[in-house]
Amino acid sequence: MDKQLAQQFVDALHARHVPVGLAFVEEVPASVGHIDRKVPSACTFWVLAEKGVFFASAEDHQECPIGMMTMGFTMPQEAQERAQSLVQTMASVQYFSPDEVSALPTVKKPHNSIVYGRLDRFPDEVDPDVVLCILDTQQAMLIAEALGQVNWLQGGQVAFGRPTCGVIPRTIQTGEPSMSFGCVGARTYIELTPGEVVMTLPATRFPELVERLTTIVQANEALAPFHQGQKAKFASI
Repeated sequence: MDKQLAQQFVDALHARHVPVGLAFVEEVPASVGHIDRKVPSACTFWVLAEKGVFFASAEDHQECPIGMMTMGFTMPQEAQERAQSLVQTMASVQYFSPDEVSALPTVKKPHNSIVYGRLDRFPDEVDPDVVLCILDTQQAMLIAEALGQVNWLQGGQVAFGRPTCGVIPRTIQTGEPSMSFGCVGARTYIELTPGEVVMTLPATRFPELVERLTTIVQANEALAPFHQGQKAKFASI
């Protein structure tokens, strides 16, 4: 992938966050180092990936049983028990139904590690499976327009809530972009602002998105003066 695309993406959206890639691998490239710290959640890796490139194993994900599940790692007995306890807690406060666990998407691609990293620094030896972006709602709208996901003829945008990490396997399974409004876990661990959401898309579609995004941003800029002028006619509003 052309690494300049990541910068074009950031420039077009004036984005606060850089897009990151995730590659589910059985063999880690020699150039990629192991994560050098423990983290409380799988989603924490996303914001760390904005600063560089690293790989994380199944063991590195064990503090987050739900994340282990959605990322498709085999869970040891202790992690399974913690996951069951967490689901029971969620059910007890009517946040999450135990029946819903069986419907959670999980990564099926064979892997024992995940390479995380900024797209503009992603190693040439491996291709990302998914691009993950943290966006504000205006940026999310521009991307949805660029991807044709707010076209009424095509059924509109599909968005999910919890767990936020579920959009990663959903994108891998469907080959389609996915969006999460951001669950309470993700908002706590990676400090999403109230106006931010998480979007994933197949890495193979990222070049197409960046190309189309330029047109959509220009279209919005061209339409803005009309709406500003219309609003000015009603100064009391």
